[in-house]
Amino acid sequence: MNAKKKHLVIVESPAKARTIGKYLGPGYAVKASVGHVRDLPERELGVNIEAGFEPRYVTIRGKGKVLRDLAREAAAADRILLATDPDREGEAIAYHVAEQLGFDPAGNGDGRFQRVLFNEVTGSAVRRALEHPDRLDMRKVEAQQARRILDRLVGYQVSPLLWKPIRSGLSAGRVQTVALRLITEREDEIRAFVPQEYWSITAHLEADDQKFDAKLHQIDGKKFRLESGAQARRALQDVEGLPFVVDAVKRRERVKNPPPPFTTSTLQQEAAKRLGFNARHTMRVAQQLYEGVDLPGGAAGLITYMRTDSTRVSAAAAAAARELVAARFGERYLPARPRLWAGKQQKSAQEAHEAIRPTEPARTPEKVKRFLDKGQHQLYELIWLRFVAGQMMPAVYDTTTIDFDLEGGGRRYLFRATGSVLKFDGYTRLYQEAREDGDHRTLGDLAPLPDLEPRSEVHLHGIEPAQHFTQPPPRFTEASLVRELERLGIGRPSTYAQIISTIRDRKYVELDRKRFVPTPLGDTVAKVLVRLFPDLFDVGFTSGMEEELDRIEEGDLDWRTVLEHFYEPFQRQLEQGERNSGEILQSLMDLGEDCPECGAALATRWNRYGRFVGCTAYPSCRYTRALDREDRPEPESTGEACPECQGALVQKTGKFGPFIGCVNHPKCRFTKPVTIPGLVCPACGKGEVGEKRTRRGKPFWGCARYPECDWSAWDRPVPVGCPTCEAPFLVSRTTRARGEFYKCLECKSEMAMDAVETGAAE
Repeated sequence: MNAKKKHLVIVESPAKARTIGKYLGPGYAVKASVGHVRDLPERELGVNIEAGFEPRYVTIRGKGKVLRDLAREAAAADRILLATDPDREGEAIAYHVAEQLGFDPAGNGDGRFQRVLFNEVTGSAVRRALEHPDRLDMRKVEAQQARRILDRLVGYQVSPLLWKPIRSGLSAGRVQTVALRLITEREDEIRAFVPQEYWSITAHLEADDQKFDAKLHQIDGKKFRLESGAQARRALQDVEGLPFVVDAVKRRERVKNPPPPFTTSTLQQEAAKRLGFNARHTMRVAQQLYEGVDLPGGAAGLITYMRTDSTRVSAAAAAAARELVAARFGERYLPARPRLWAGKQQKSAQEAHEAIRPTEPARTPEKVKRFLDKGQHQLYELIWLRFVAGQMMPAVYDTTTIDFDLEGGGRRYLFRATGSVLKFDGYTRLYQEAREDGDHRTLGDLAPLPDLEPRSEVHLHGIEPAQHFTQPPPRFTEASLVRELERLGIGRPSTYAQIISTIRDRKYVELDRKRFVPTPLGDTVAKVLVRLFPDLFDVGFTSGMEEELDRIEEGDLDWRTVLEHFYEPFQRQLEQGERNSGEILQSLMDLGEDCPECGAALATRWNRYGRFVGCTAYPSCRYTRALDREDRPEPESTGEACPECQGALVQKTGKFGPFIGCVNHPKCRFTKPVTIPGLVCPACGKGEVGEKRTRRGKPFWGCARYPECDWSAWDRPVPVGCPTCEAPFLVSRTTRARGEFYKCLECKSEMAMDAVETGAAE
């Protein structure tokens, strides 16, 4: 290239601009648009429906200066290289920036404007992209524009239907409402679930000094269900005293292949399960790793583009990973051919993209750890492990099934024991997928069985019946919700984090032990919207709309035609919803009670503080009362009397944690902290120790004499002295590997809970 020419490279992120700027020579100026520069106006629809859904774009507040700076640079540039991210949003940003700088697609554009694409921010990838520039992909721009207009039509025209009956400021979203619907309908299933009793029977056996279990598997050669204790007792009576003689032994080799490299969805799921990251945090950290970090040899992007639903990897990257595997573990861990993972992606996957992988596999997590913060290192290590493990041999298990066929009481009872032994660790030597409660068992979860042959008799220690009850479907975790959205085709990988963030920020859902629970507000919003727009917020309809947006990008559909087909039935539903909203809301919110003051119906009402019961004759009748007071559990009494009014003291929960207050509140405002019985502050030796909350809601424990004494601890203190150093108390800690245990802050001794509690009892 001619070094005398000036080239302007435009990206969307300042961090990406800094990294790329270090790769290019003095003839290049690299500037950032800092995200989108143009969008639909905030306070109006911004779409001329009668003119073929023509959007009216305005400059985003604060971006005027950015555009002026870019225009000044562009005026002196011979080439303007649009190097935004390689997806729809990146294409739209490039188009809007170019348009503001003089690009006119209708006039075949300006020859100075060129589009450059790269999936990783590395020197070689950037230089290769600059050597092979392309044109703006207007199909991607139109697909992004169609999505934006769809979301605007739904959000601006549906949301107001929630404001009057519930609360102003609430929002409806074309995709977010469907995600909320999944959560609320799962909660309805849980509430409606009726547990069913069933029984299992387990034989505790031993052979060759090895204990193992065999479960009752069939009765008379068929699957069965013991629905009562009486049925279980009959089975026990039938097999009582019978010897357990091996009837059949089946052995076979099972192969477990490594999982493919990460897509956006699987990265969000695994980061949630393994690292505890929410989707938004995962994407933010991945963006940092993609855009570049400072390393001794210069800034470099550590991972490929993080918004992708493809599992494909390049042959060069696979070869680099194979070299690492051979050097670290030996040739026996290398499969005969590299895995490129092509052809395994979702139907919407973009083949031009790769999976999320390290840009340079030779940069091991250990080598870059000191240049990354904790979250960056954790996520990079996860991506690196998954990618390299994908180029390793499968794990091989020897599985054994042992059957015991017993005949008693005129029936045949088949007890079965299943076990496995890891024969060759393969990729599991480097990486194993994380699991959540409720995930299916894997081969690695099965214990080994003794080496037995048919007609061998084993020792019976006892047969144990156990009562069980069927469980309702589990609430969604962040990982399982992302997996469900992907399975149903709701949204796209790049939107999952925003969908989940929106319903949380709107207080439509809360997290309870890392699982989503709809709030009363979210439950009401979802039910109202589904009743008003049963088709619009249908899972199948939303999934079909995503496919149509994909087809716009592929050039198979015209974006205006898609919007026309959507809008006509949507408009009919909107008009019908406006007519029926009062009736629907009344049916959902009517309590079936009459106002004690005027006789009108009482209904659920909302304000900025939450729900309450109000009269439907408002404002002529202003009767209100707190909602669900009768459904709330009675506050737990402390057995003490209030020193100010002699009323009962009860335990309550406030903004900054639990506390003890008077039952006569608000007439009596006496309060005191909830403290740990028998524990005295180790700093001042006078105050009791109680639980508190930071302003962000994080619990900690501190002295009740604060601010006179400011002692505090993040871990929950336990009023048990350390058996090693005689410190006055221990603290309770929890890890994924060990569960809950106790630790001494003085001598650092760690001990199991049951050991400490037994010692305390003695």
